[in-house]
Amino acid sequence: MKYHQLRAFLTVAEQGSIRAAARSLHLSQAALTKALKELEQDLGVPLVLRTARGVQLTAFGQQLRIRGQMVTSEMRRAEDDIAHMKGELSGSVAAAITPSAALSILPKAFRAFREKMPDARVSFIEGFPGVALPRLRDGSLDFVVAVVNPERLGPEFDYIELYESPSVIVARQGHPLARCTTLAGLVDAEWLLNPSPESSTRELLDYFAGSGLPEPKRVIECPSFVIAHGLLRGSDTVAALPAPLLDHPWVGDGLAVLPISDLPPAIAIGLVTRRDSPLTPAASLLVECLLDVVASRRALI
Repeated sequence: MKYHQLRAFLTVAEQGSIRAAARSLHLSQAALTKALKELEQDLGVPLVLRTARGVQLTAFGQQLRIRGQMVTSEMRRAEDDIAHMKGELSGSVAAAITPSAALSILPKAFRAFREKMPDARVSFIEGFPGVALPRLRDGSLDFVVAVVNPERLGPEFDYIELYESPSVIVARQGHPLARCTTLAGLVDAEWLLNPSPESSTRELLDYFAGSGLPEPKRVIECPSFVIAHGLLRGSDTVAALPAPLLDHPWVGDGLAVLPISDLPPAIAIGLVTRRDSPLTPAASLLVECLLDVVASRRALI
């Protein structure tokens, strides 16, 4: 198995077609197809099925994709480590950042990061656990900043709490339940919740149970802040959000904080990394910058 063969296979798996994968890798379709066939011959199994709609992975291909992603990710990290040892200020970092951290601590941390690594390649996605943790697990992300329950994280992850944030219950302005003062009055409301078991959703539902209330039955699973924000403003859904999010005008515009007296406890925003894979120099620097911003904010309290 050679690196260029594995890379060709993973790109085909990601793009869903030979043509799109070849375009992404700046190769001819013939060259990519050759690399793919050589990999199948080396392994002695079929990896993809060619259909009129593109390609589908076989069971062998699905398993190779899991391991292959980790291999290529670790090779990228090894290249970054060597480049850093040579004095280069490049490298790469891929991270998932929860919206509350993206709007608060990330901008200042990123400015500090860019001053030291102006040429590093950077990739960000939203830090919702259900989307981010599988990508952290397979190596395509370096770290995750998210609202997670560390007790529900797998043993392959390390966790550091960054800061706590109070929660509020929000809905659109003029919502029929805008004057509701207790969680009991929201049991029958339609809730926007994050479906991941590692997220704070379970803590919210446990809080309902601990208060002697049934869990909400009308639930929309929504691991996307943009979609949730749109639904909150344009429908009769409700959600629990970190209170500081509403300090940003475009977030709070059109939303109202419900005067709930029995609010759930504050939520923790934490840093999650893979236990068995050291951070690259670029990822380590960005984490350091994030921690510096968190420390400076604590010093002002």
